[in-house]
Amino acid sequence: MLFKYLPPSRIDVIKNRKLRFSSPKALNDPYEERFKLGNTEWEVGGVASKDELMKFVSLSRNPLNLLMWSHYTDSHQGYVVGFNRADPYFIGAETVRYRHLRSNFNGELLTPDKLKRFNVKEALKKFVLEKAIDWSYEEEERLFLQDVPQSITEVGVDNWGESILLNDFPAKSVACVYLGVSSSPQLKEEVICTLKQYEHEIPLYQLKMSKTMFALEASRVL
Repeated sequence: MLFKYLPPSRIDVIKNRKLRFSSPKALNDPYEERFKLGNTEWEVGGVASKDELMKFVSLSRNPLNLLMWSHYTDSHQGYVVGFNRADPYFIGAETVRYRHLRSNFNGELLTPDKLKRFNVKEALKKFVLEKAIDWSYEEEERLFLQDVPQSITEVGVDNWGESILLNDFPAKSVACVYLGVSSSPQLKEEVICTLKQYEHEIPLYQLKMSKTMFALEASRVL
Protein backbone atom coordinates (compact mmCIF):
# COMPACT_ATOMS: atom_id res chain seq x y z
CA MET A 1 0.00 0.00 0.00
CA LEU A 2 1.10 3.60 -0.61
CA PHE A 3 0.19 6.51 1.64
CA LYS A 4 -0.30 10.25 1.16
CA TYR A 5 0.10 12.52 4.20
CA LEU A 6 -2.21 15.55 4.09
CA PRO A 7 -3.10 18.56 6.28
CA PRO A 8 -6.75 19.03 7.30
CA SER A 9 -7.17 21.76 4.69
CA ARG A 10 -6.69 19.18 1.92
CA ILE A 11 -9.90 17.25 2.52
CA ASP A 12 -10.54 18.00 -1.16
CA VAL A 13 -8.20 15.13 -2.10
CA ILE A 14 -10.68 12.44 -1.05
CA LYS A 15 -13.73 14.59 -1.83
CA ASN A 16 -12.76 15.39 -5.41
CA ARG A 17 -10.48 12.37 -5.93
CA LYS A 18 -7.62 14.42 -7.29
CA LEU A 19 -3.92 14.43 -6.40
CA ARG A 20 -1.49 17.27 -6.99
CA PHE A 21 1.51 16.45 -9.15
CA SER A 22 4.38 18.85 -8.42
CA SER A 23 7.67 19.70 -10.07
CA PRO A 24 10.97 19.31 -8.14
CA LYS A 25 11.19 23.08 -7.74
CA ALA A 26 8.06 23.12 -5.56
CA LEU A 27 9.46 20.68 -2.98
CA ASN A 28 11.32 21.31 0.29
CA ASP A 29 14.74 19.94 -0.70
CA PRO A 30 17.02 22.27 -2.74
CA TYR A 31 18.80 19.27 -4.27
CA GLU A 32 15.55 18.17 -5.91
CA GLU A 33 15.85 20.53 -8.86
CA ARG A 34 19.54 20.05 -9.61
CA PHE A 35 21.71 17.33 -11.13
CA LYS A 36 25.39 16.93 -11.93
CA LEU A 37 27.16 16.47 -15.24
CA GLY A 38 30.77 16.04 -14.21
CA ASN A 39 31.45 19.01 -11.93
CA THR A 40 28.73 21.15 -13.48
CA GLU A 41 25.37 21.78 -11.82
CA TRP A 42 22.23 21.84 -13.95
CA GLU A 43 18.65 22.69 -13.12
CA VAL A 44 16.09 20.02 -13.93
CA GLY A 45 13.67 22.75 -14.97
CA GLY A 46 16.14 24.17 -17.45
CA VAL A 47 16.45 20.81 -19.19
CA ALA A 48 12.93 19.47 -18.81
CA SER A 49 11.13 22.77 -19.47
CA LYS A 50 7.74 23.41 -17.83
CA ASP A 51 5.78 20.48 -19.20
CA GLU A 52 4.59 17.43 -17.26
CA LEU A 53 7.94 15.67 -17.74
CA MET A 54 9.11 15.74 -14.12
CA LYS A 55 5.87 16.28 -12.21
CA PHE A 56 5.10 13.64 -9.62
CA VAL A 57 3.26 12.95 -6.38
CA SER A 58 5.21 11.88 -3.30
CA LEU A 59 3.90 8.88 -1.38
CA SER A 60 5.18 6.80 1.52
CA ARG A 61 5.23 3.11 2.37
CA ASN A 62 4.62 3.88 6.07
CA PRO A 63 1.42 5.44 7.47
CA LEU A 64 2.61 5.62 11.08
CA ASN A 65 5.79 7.69 10.92
CA LEU A 66 5.88 10.32 13.68
CA LEU A 67 8.05 12.74 11.72
CA MET A 68 5.89 12.48 8.61
CA TRP A 69 2.78 13.22 10.64
CA SER A 70 4.52 16.23 12.17
CA HIS A 71 5.88 17.63 8.90
CA TYR A 72 3.09 16.99 6.41
CA THR A 73 -0.22 16.89 8.30
CA ASP A 74 -0.04 20.19 10.17
CA SER A 75 1.36 18.64 13.35
CA HIS A 76 -0.86 15.52 13.43
CA GLN A 77 -4.05 17.50 12.76
CA GLY A 78 -4.57 16.05 9.30
CA TYR A 79 -5.01 12.63 7.79
CA VAL A 80 -3.37 9.98 5.63
CA VAL A 81 -4.93 8.27 2.63
CA GLY A 82 -3.88 4.73 1.80
CA PHE A 83 -3.92 3.67 -1.86
CA ASN A 84 -3.87 0.15 -3.23
CA ARG A 85 -0.44 -0.20 -4.80
CA ALA A 86 -1.70 -2.99 -7.05
CA ASP A 87 -4.22 -0.65 -8.66
CA PRO A 88 -3.20 0.06 -12.28
CA TYR A 89 -3.03 3.79 -11.49
CA PHE A 90 -0.43 3.38 -8.73
CA ILE A 91 1.43 0.30 -9.91
CA GLY A 92 4.02 2.43 -11.71
CA ALA A 93 5.20 4.23 -8.54
CA GLU A 94 9.00 4.16 -8.26
CA THR A 95 11.13 3.83 -5.14
CA VAL A 96 13.36 6.72 -4.08
CA ARG A 97 16.97 5.72 -3.45
CA TYR A 98 18.72 7.33 -0.48
CA ARG A 99 22.43 7.99 -0.89
CA HIS A 100 25.41 9.79 0.63
CA LEU A 101 26.96 10.62 -2.76
CA ARG A 102 25.27 12.29 -5.70
CA SER A 103 25.10 10.53 -9.05
CA ASN A 104 26.17 12.23 -12.26
CA PHE A 105 26.56 11.53 -15.96
CA ASN A 106 30.34 11.83 -15.74
CA GLY A 107 31.98 8.84 -17.40
CA GLU A 108 28.82 7.88 -19.30
CA LEU A 109 30.07 6.60 -22.66
CA LEU A 110 27.49 7.58 -25.27
CA THR A 111 28.34 5.71 -28.46
CA PRO A 112 26.40 6.68 -31.62
CA ASP A 113 24.14 3.67 -31.13
CA LYS A 114 23.63 4.39 -27.43
CA LEU A 115 22.98 8.05 -28.18
CA LYS A 116 20.09 7.07 -30.45
CA ARG A 117 18.54 5.14 -27.58
CA PHE A 118 19.32 7.78 -24.94
CA ASN A 119 16.09 8.69 -23.17
CA VAL A 120 16.19 12.16 -21.61
CA LYS A 121 13.06 11.50 -19.56
CA GLU A 122 14.48 8.34 -18.03
CA ALA A 123 17.85 10.01 -17.41
CA LEU A 124 16.23 12.88 -15.52
CA LYS A 125 14.06 10.42 -13.63
CA LYS A 126 17.22 8.79 -12.32
CA PHE A 127 18.20 12.01 -10.57
CA VAL A 128 14.73 12.86 -9.33
CA LEU A 129 14.57 9.41 -7.71
CA GLU A 130 17.69 10.02 -5.62
CA LYS A 131 17.77 11.90 -2.31
CA ALA A 132 20.15 12.43 0.57
CA ILE A 133 20.26 9.68 3.18
CA ASP A 134 18.80 12.18 5.69
CA TRP A 135 15.40 11.76 4.02
CA SER A 136 15.29 7.97 4.33
CA TYR A 137 12.72 8.09 7.15
CA GLU A 138 10.13 9.12 4.54
CA GLU A 139 10.27 5.72 2.79
CA GLU A 140 9.20 7.55 -0.34
CA GLU A 141 7.73 6.34 -3.60
CA ARG A 142 7.14 8.73 -6.49
CA LEU A 143 4.36 8.43 -9.03
CA PHE A 144 5.06 10.40 -12.22
CA LEU A 145 2.31 12.18 -14.11
CA GLN A 146 3.65 10.82 -17.39
CA ASP A 147 3.01 7.27 -16.11
CA VAL A 148 -0.69 7.57 -15.22
CA PRO A 149 -3.93 8.24 -17.14
CA GLN A 150 -4.29 12.00 -17.33
CA SER A 151 -7.41 13.98 -16.55
CA ILE A 152 -5.78 17.21 -15.43
CA THR A 153 -7.31 20.25 -13.78
CA GLU A 154 -5.14 23.38 -13.62
CA VAL A 155 -6.02 25.42 -10.55
CA GLY A 156 -3.52 28.26 -10.66
CA VAL A 157 0.18 28.98 -10.40
CA ASP A 158 2.47 28.31 -7.44
CA ASN A 159 5.13 30.59 -5.92
CA TRP A 160 7.68 29.39 -8.50
CA GLY A 161 5.54 30.23 -11.50
CA GLU A 162 4.67 26.59 -12.17
CA SER A 163 1.14 25.43 -12.95
CA ILE A 164 -0.66 23.68 -10.09
CA LEU A 165 -1.93 20.48 -11.65
CA LEU A 166 -4.49 18.16 -10.07
CA ASN A 167 -5.05 14.77 -11.68
CA ASP A 168 -7.96 12.39 -11.11
CA PHE A 169 -7.30 9.08 -9.40
CA PRO A 170 -9.76 6.14 -9.43
CA ALA A 171 -12.09 5.94 -6.43
CA LYS A 172 -11.54 2.19 -6.18
CA SER A 173 -7.83 2.75 -5.46
CA VAL A 174 -8.57 4.24 -2.01
CA ALA A 175 -7.93 1.46 0.52
CA CYS A 176 -8.04 3.18 3.94
CA VAL A 177 -7.75 6.48 5.81
CA TYR A 178 -5.97 7.36 9.07
CA LEU A 179 -6.88 10.35 11.26
CA GLY A 180 -4.09 12.09 13.17
CA VAL A 181 -3.88 12.11 16.96
CA SER A 182 -4.70 15.84 17.00
CA SER A 183 -7.36 15.76 14.28
CA SER A 184 -10.58 17.59 15.10
CA PRO A 185 -14.07 16.10 15.49
CA GLN A 186 -15.06 18.25 12.50
CA LEU A 187 -12.43 16.61 10.28
CA LYS A 188 -13.47 13.17 11.48
CA GLU A 189 -17.11 13.85 10.61
CA GLU A 190 -16.17 15.28 7.22
CA VAL A 191 -13.99 12.28 6.39
CA ILE A 192 -16.72 9.82 7.45
CA CYS A 193 -19.32 11.60 5.32
CA THR A 194 -16.95 11.61 2.35
CA LEU A 195 -16.00 7.94 2.64
CA LYS A 196 -19.66 6.92 2.77
CA GLN A 197 -20.06 8.39 -0.72
CA TYR A 198 -17.62 5.85 -2.17
CA GLU A 199 -19.10 2.68 -3.63
CA HIS A 200 -16.79 0.35 -1.69
CA GLU A 201 -16.05 0.02 2.03
CA ILE A 202 -13.04 2.06 3.15
CA PRO A 203 -11.73 1.42 6.68
CA LEU A 204 -11.12 4.54 8.78
CA TYR A 205 -8.61 4.46 11.63
CA GLN A 206 -8.05 6.87 14.50
CA LEU A 207 -4.46 7.19 15.67
CA LYS A 208 -3.43 7.57 19.29
CA MET A 209 -0.12 7.77 21.10
CA SER A 210 1.25 4.54 22.52
CA LYS A 211 1.52 4.46 26.30
CA THR A 212 4.65 2.30 26.26
CA MET A 213 6.60 3.39 23.16
CA PHE A 214 7.31 6.48 21.08
CA ALA A 215 4.89 5.23 18.44
CA LEU A 216 1.44 5.63 16.96
CA GLU A 217 -1.32 3.07 17.35
CA ALA A 218 -4.38 2.72 15.13
CA SER A 219 -7.91 1.69 16.09
CA ARG A 220 -10.67 1.26 13.54
CA VAL A 221 -13.62 3.63 13.84
CA LEU A 222 -15.44 2.91 10.56
